[in-house]
Amino acid sequence: MDSITEAARVIHLPPPYTLHRLDAGDVVDEATRLAPVEGAGTLVVHQSPGLLAFAVVLEPDQPLREAQMAFALGMVALGDALAAHCPPERAVRLVWPDEIRFDKARLGGGRFAVSPGTGPEDVPDWLVFGAELIADRDHLEEPGLFPDSTSLQEEAFDPPEDIISTFASYMMLYFDRWAHDGIEAVTNRYLMRIDPPLLRGVRRIEGDRLVEITPAGGGKRSAPLLDALGATGWRDATGPIL
Repeated sequence: MDSITEAARVIHLPPPYTLHRLDAGDVVDEATRLAPVEGAGTLVVHQSPGLLAFAVVLEPDQPLREAQMAFALGMVALGDALAAHCPPERAVRLVWPDEIRFDKARLGGGRFAVSPGTGPEDVPDWLVFGAELIADRDHLEEPGLFPDSTSLQEEAFDPPEDIISTFASYMMLYFDRWAHDGIEAVTNRYLMRIDPPLLRGVRRIEGDRLVEITPAGGGKRSAPLLDALGATGWRDATGPIL
């Protein structure tokens, strides 16, 4: 690899992070394998044709009932990182609870893993937040056959390395806000990105549940956060669905 190409692949990370590149395989699986040994800040990155994936190991000091809000924090950091590196006139939005859309087209989503055997009142040994994004669709003969999805390349996002660096910085920023301003400083930003917006309604997080109070006559509904992961069907065993 020539020096110019190598330089383009550099991922600038703050000191708490340790970068691990994964040539093949699942970043969440690899992060969970490394978590007991490498600990917090381990960041596993995989880049291949069509896919950008990364996962970070976290070590919370709260019971899982509270610590699982780190998933919402990861989604906020991911959404803000993407928004910082995309054309400004189109929106990065979330579909509850884990899908990322750009200009209404599926771009990828977030994943989460908890150390085995952790109950709601137990402090997890570790957590893993992962993200998978459609990097490009060059391998498709007819990308137009998949109008519900898009890619970083097609939408003129900045280089993947910049997105990962910014994501890592936002993770640190929002953990700091959680510590000093309370979890609402994070969850409110998460709720702001979720589609569809409620007209004159209220959306909030109570404990580990998303609660939506719809306009008059609509009533109230709630859904557990972690139990709802994957409910939109945004990915299959190979990554984001095109």
